[in-house]
This record gives sequence, C-alpha cells and structure tokens, in this order.
Amino acid sequence: MTRQLMLEDLIRREIEAHDGWVPFERFMELALYAPGLGYYERERVFGADGDFITAAEMGSWLAGGLVDLVKWSLDQLGKPRQWILMEQGGGSGMTLVRLVLLLEQMGVSPPERVIEIERSAWLRRQQQELFKKHGLSVEQHADQTGLNGLENVVFFSNELPDAFPVRCFKWEHEVLWERGVTCTDSGFAWHEIPLASGGPDIPRHLKSDWPDGYVSEWNPNLDPWQETLANMIERGIMITVDYGYRCQEYYRPGRATGTLIAHHRHRVEEDVLAAPGTKDITAHVDFTALARSGLRHGIHPLLWTTQGAWLAHSPTVQTLVHALADERSTNSMSMLAYAKRLMLPSGMGELFKLLIQGTHAWSVPPYLSSVNRLGRLGLDSTS
Repeated sequence: MTRQLMLEDLIRREIEAHDGWVPFERFMELALYAPGLGYYERERVFGADGDFITAAEMGSWLAGGLVDLVKWSLDQLGKPRQWILMEQGGGSGMTLVRLVLLLEQMGVSPPERVIEIERSAWLRRQQQELFKKHGLSVEQHADQTGLNGLENVVFFSNELPDAFPVRCFKWEHEVLWERGVTCTDSGFAWHEIPLASGGPDIPRHLKSDWPDGYVSEWNPNLDPWQETLANMIERGIMITVDYGYRCQEYYRPGRATGTLIAHHRHRVEEDVLAAPGTKDITAHVDFTALARSGLRHGIHPLLWTTQGAWLAHSPTVQTLVHALADERSTNSMSMLAYAKRLMLPSGMGELFKLLIQGTHAWSVPPYLSSVNRLGRLGLDSTS
C-alpha cells in the first residue's frame, strides 16, 4: 500500500470513528501533518521541484528585511549581551541560515542561542544537514515543549499560520453551518451540519451583507499559537510574515468562496479534499483575528504593513538593490526580478503582510513608521 493510500485509509477510519463526519480542521491536520504520511513529510515540498516557492527560495531579500528588524529589536530590548534568535516553521531552514550569516557580516552581537521549531521530522532532518553545511549551531525542536519564560527573544516566522488547520462554514438563510468531511465511494466530500458553539468571531455588519451560500473559513489555531508564544517568550519581539487580510477584507461579501486552496506542482487547485497528502492545503490569515488573539494574551501589536512596503523601506534591502543594479550581470538581473516579485503589488508585495508584536508596547522601526497600517486592522471594533 502506498503512503497516499495509507493516509486515505487513516482519514477514513477517523471519519468512521466519529459517526461519518469530521470537521475540516481534522481532515487538514491529518492531510498535512500525520506522522510519516502527511504532506509535510514528503521529500519535495518547496522550490522548483516542489509544489510552491516561498521567499526563502528567492535569494536574500527576506533575510535582508529581517536583519534590519532584528537590529531594531535588539535596540528595543536594550542591546542585551545575551539574546535568542528563534524561527518557527522554517521549511528548508535557508532563511535562518542567511539571516545568521548577515548578522555576522554586519557585526551584530551573535545570539546566545539559535532555535528552530519545526513540526515535520522530514524537514528537521533537511534543516540539520543545511545547518551542518554552514557550520551553524542550531537547537531543533518539534514543538515548544520545554521552551518557557525565555528572555530577550527575537522570534520570526514566514508563511506559518497559513498552514494552521482551519474550520469551514456555510451561510444559509442567516444561519451558519459547519462544513466538514465525510466519506463517499469515490473519496471524500463536503457535508454541512449545524454549527455548534465556538464559531467564528465575525462582526454582525459583515454577515448581514453575505449572500446565501457564502462559504469561508476561520482559524481556531491562531489563539492557541499566540498563547503558546506568550508563555514561551517572557520578553521579546515577534515577527510574522504571511499572506492575508484584515477581517473587513477577509469576509467581504464578494469573497463568497473563502480563501481555502491547495497547491500542487506550482498550480492552484480548488479541490482541497482530493488526494490528501499529495498537495499543500492553505488558507489566508485573518490578521485582525491574529492581533486580537495576541492582545488577549498580553502581546502588543506594534506594526502591520505590506511586505512590499516593508522590504522597499528596509535599508539593507535598498543597499542590495543598488549594488545589484550597478552590477548588471545575468545573476544580478535574476535577483532583481525576484525582488520585484516580492515587492510589487502585482506579485507578492500587497497580498503578503508583516505583523510585528511585542511583549511590551515598544515604538515601531523609524523607517517603517510612515507605512504602518495597524490602525486599519480594526482592533477597537466590536461589531
């Protein structure tokens, strides 16, 4: 039996054990993370030979933007002699490697500890080889167990919460129904049941404009993640880069099919139930919900802006752009093409966002103050 068939059998048994229906959150959890079987246990996930390309595969641009944020973070933390650099969900590990090397080149005081939290055993093995190749000493953890009350931490993630399992709903006759997964003779199918307690926290005025048949999703794992970060980091700054929207945009009436999609061989697929384990499943991030979750656990939102604005205003990125423009080689032109893809609104510049949070209400990086969109998240709105 192939690994895919083993995973499908596992999901079927899970559904049968729960009276023929499971929330989509559970289906997604197994499809992506079932030990030894899920999508993130595959050999090829990222890059040209995988199913999608992240900023980590596009050169040093992301690391360049991050190195300026790390320097600013250390200033906010009082330039501690001992500090911790931490990444979660680093995929190949390349961004962490580039960031550590850039910090060294710039003469920044090296971190006392470098920590990578990666759930996938396969990816941890790949990261270990990369870290060893570059002579880096990195603590690897499968989760946050044992990491509590840490001081002077700079934490970052790139495209992490979009992979958290989500729950799905359908709006019909002004009633929310939960969309879950059932078994059929030909595979897996959607099936709605009345939504029990614990549904999405979406303002009433947005729901009132939804058409019948409106479907979308919400992420119940954002709040536990923020609670875990709050317990793990006693004093520090958290940097989140991912694609998504503020609540008002996420749940606008025109977005009537939600954001849930799959990626397979660099193509977007709308059927997220077919062939589990062979493709990525993802949903955009509701940054309003994320920032509100942080506030509930004592984490202060400091800045929210687009990836394009962040990188375009980054001093290190600007320096690299000018250097490559003067070089005018085939390699430099290729790197500048990646920069455009990461920064321009027609590429990833507008859809991807940067959220900075802190355990204290620190000031924002001066070079980003003019592009801070935090006020647009509607964190003070309750209806």
